[in-house]
Order: sequence, then structure tokens, then C-alpha cells
Amino acid sequence: MKINDEDKIQVSIITTVFNAKDFLNQSIESIRKQTFRNYEHLIINDGSTDGTKEYLDTINDSRIKVIHLERSGRGISLNRGLQESKGKYIAILDADDYSSKSRLELQTEILNENTDCDLIATSFGIHGVDEMIERPNQLINYKQHTKMLEAKDFIFSNPICHSSVMMRRELIFDAGLYDEKRKELFDFELWIRMLNGRKKVSILKLNLPLIFRNLHENQYFESKKRFNYLIQTYLLRRKLLSVLSHRFINELIIVCVLLYGLLPRFIRKRFMNKSKLGGT
Repeated sequence: MKINDEDKIQVSIITTVFNAKDFLNQSIESIRKQTFRNYEHLIINDGSTDGTKEYLDTINDSRIKVIHLERSGRGISLNRGLQESKGKYIAILDADDYSSKSRLELQTEILNENTDCDLIATSFGIHGVDEMIERPNQLINYKQHTKMLEAKDFIFSNPICHSSVMMRRELIFDAGLYDEKRKELFDFELWIRMLNGRKKVSILKLNLPLIFRNLHENQYFESKKRFNYLIQTYLLRRKLLSVLSHRFINELIIVCVLLYGLLPRFIRKRFMNKSKLGGT
């Protein structure tokens, strides 16, 4: 029997989870309440020990597919979700984040209208701090809130919130999926690899918060982890030099960003406060 285009799954949402039971229901419900309905939600449990498995086993929804793994790591879990996915577009949602109910509708709309766009990311809000955007008037004119990202935008920071991403299926499969050996920066490494690829990648940033994050203690780095994180980020940014003009200047900027990150937190905070006051 021939499958009509409208019967095909348009979006596959991939959520990996390790010991995030306290936030998982909020995350799943935010997908269930989406205004866009043609999706599947793949949830990969990466060996959780906090009751996550038992909670997931109670879910009865044909659009949700739960996969239980032994503790394998984020990269392996994400790739397993990708390999099981069927959607034309791939969306990511972290287990401790949740989406505005219009997120999938808007992102699919933008990708459908802009066939040259490979990936769209959005800004994010903080739970309990920022106001939820559902279907505001400004989404009708979303183009005034968008920016095309270039390689130079990744020099100072990672401008893409991983949990906000929706991308064309062929983009991530052509890139070779996530690096399963990485324990951190798996998303940033993927963006750098895409930007360094032979095919030019078109990345759109929508500066509207369609993702909301729950802040919790597991998100903060110990000083030793922070040092390693900064070094790994520096090494990844250096890989962009081959696709950037003014190599010497950009290499100098990358070194300065590293040195700034290595400064004690109170000095960085003081510097930022002075910058906000215009240096006074």
C-alpha cells in the first residue's frame, strides 16, 4: 500500500534522559500539547537509576517510543534515537527542558518555506523567570526575529541551544551523526563539523524563546571540569580557522576568549558589570 505524504511522520523529536525524573513529565507533556501533531517522540533512557525507567514504562501513547539502554553516554543515546527515527525533520529536546506549544509548528513552517535552510535553532528562556511564548503575533512575521549564522558567530560562544534545534534529516546523517566518544561538547563539535564540511550549511537562529530550561545543580561545573571544558572548546574553535578569513586575527580572538574564560569568576563578573555601565 502506497503511503501518502500526509501520512508520513514529519518530525522526530529525540529526548535522551539520565536521572531526570523530576523534570521529564514536564518535558513530555510540552510535546503532547504541541499545536503541530504529525510527530513521533523518541525517548532514550540512558541507564537511569532514579525511577525514570519505571515512569517511562507507564506511558501509553502511540506517538511516544521509549528505548531503554544500559549506561552508554549521551552520544550513543542520541545516535540510537536518530537511527530509530522516521521523520523528515529531526528535533531535539533535553529531558530537563520543555517547549512552547507552538515550537514544532513554527519550526516546520520555517523549514518548509525556506528550502535552503538546513537547521533552525531558537533562543531559550529560564523556567520561572521568562514568559512563555505560545502563539504570539510576532510569530506571523518571524523573519524580523531571525538571523543567518556564520562560522564567525561560533568564535565567541556556542550560539545554538541544542535543545531548541530542528534540522533536516539528511543534514545530520550526512555529517556522520554525533561523536559517540565525546563526554561533553558533543553538540558544539557537531556544529563545527557541519560548518567545516564540503557542503555549505545554512543555519537560521530565531531570536524568540520557544524552549525553556530548568536550572539545577547538575548543570554547574566543578573548577576542574570547567578547565577541561574551556580547553576542549578552544580546540574545537581552532578548527573553524580553515573556513574563516583573517586567520591570524581570528586565532588571536580565540586565544583571548580562552584566557577570559580562565579568569576567576569574580573578575569576569566585575568586568561584565563594568561593560554594562559603559566602563565607568
